Amino acid sequence: MSKIKKIFAVLLTLAMVMGMTMTTFAAGGITVKNATNATLSVAQVIEADSTTATGWKFTTAGWKAFNSVAAYAGKDQQNVIAGLVVYAGTDASKLDASLSPEKITAADMEAALAAVDDSAFASFANGGTLTAPGLYAIKATETGFVYSPMAAYVAFGATSTTEVEAKKAPTTTTKETTDTDKVTEIGKTVSFDVTSSVPYIADGDTNKYYVISDTLTGGTYNVEAEGENAGKLKVSVKVGTAAAVDYFATVTTTATNSSFVLDLSTLVADHSLANQSVVATYSVTTTDVQIGNDVKIGNAINNPSDKFGSDHEDVYSAEIELLKKGEDADADKLAGADFVIYKTLADTTVQYATAANGKLTGWTTAQAATTDVPTTATTFTTDSDGKIKLQGLDVGTYSFKETDAPDGYSVNTTDVSVTVTVNGKASAIVTADPAQMSDTKLTSLPSTGGIGTTIFTIGGCLIMIVAAGLFFASRKKAAK
Repeated sequence: MSKIKKIFAVLLTLAMVMGMTMTTFAAGGITVKNATNATLSVAQVIEADSTTATGWKFTTAGWKAFNSVAAYAGKDQQNVIAGLVVYAGTDASKLDASLSPEKITAADMEAALAAVDDSAFASFANGGTLTAPGLYAIKATETGFVYSPMAAYVAFGATSTTEVEAKKAPTTTTKETTDTDKVTEIGKTVSFDVTSSVPYIADGDTNKYYVISDTLTGGTYNVEAEGENAGKLKVSVKVGTAAAVDYFATVTTTATNSSFVLDLSTLVADHSLANQSVVATYSVTTTDVQIGNDVKIGNAINNPSDKFGSDHEDVYSAEIELLKKGEDADADKLAGADFVIYKTLADTTVQYATAANGKLTGWTTAQAATTDVPTTATTFTTDSDGKIKLQGLDVGTYSFKETDAPDGYSVNTTDVSVTVTVNGKASAIVTADPAQMSDTKLTSLPSTGGIGTTIFTIGGCLIMIVAAGLFFASRKKAAK
């Protein structure tokens, strides 16, 4: 019995050592902390057996799991258990002389615990007591989280409760733009942050990958222009509190979208970074009135899934509109009026919009030393509803200047403005209240002088006709 007690003492020491890399071992009653919403289950891995050299033996499920790990495959069970004893830091000379302890590592232990068949697990109420002495694997499942393997040691006749600290990482992924109001202008740069956590992936997992798969519509990735990474997208990756590291991803472009897959599998090569936060940042240029960005983080290269989470983020633009009418409030809407649209920068520089198909393509500035509208500015003409519209704008104030009025109307020389504002974050394309402008109708010039002038004019014409007739008559008579 003394031998068995020594072995149990060794396993208790082993429990403390393993807790440095995974979780804390417990004795008797077990309470798993940090797993309030998790469903717990246990499977016995090692059980007591006084007939063996160590006083312990693997359960069927336990040895199947350990034997599936390359480090233990084909090994003698008792030598593996002896290796656990040595791994715990106990003097190997106290073991049976017939044993040859196997070399044990924390990674191998974690892989073995993670490989225990699901069918071997039974439900376990948090805070419950396990009466059979031995070593147990504990599994926790919770929607939105992945738990690291846990284990617990139960001694003979144990009645006290020990807490096990569960280590978990969220499997959720969030994507956010760095634009505070989620409204931007076509042609501007927008950055995105993808936030996740380094997952725990068992050593025996055949898909030991951690990749970011991103798809973009309404924009283009800002790839490197030159150098060895020309044509690739720079992604800045920050893990935990460490300094950010630049990765470069190959971009694939189709008729409908652009995408990239970034392989971060080096982060899960071992478990040193498990559960630490990961923030990946990259930038794009807006090319349409709305950017749509999808991200998935998975465990495969060729067909990334969303095993470790996914998210979607939209960035929007704003649109402005002008309604052109006659001089009366209820007058007809005026088609055919020409305008330019401009904005005034903080340094008083005036920039005029250029557009195609009603969407902003850029801004042009008047020539130096003149305030004339540049010839490169786009002319917007009101439609049959008396409207012009420009899409793809950021928040701010924009002005409409009439350059040509419809036939029969005069140009309104007083420009009108509209301001785009957003409360909080936009959830759709922002439409500002329409601006309005009226034109004055041209009329015929009024007559002057009254009816008397008209009579004198007619009379004068008659006198001239009579005089001309008398002149020709007198000449004809003189000729005879």
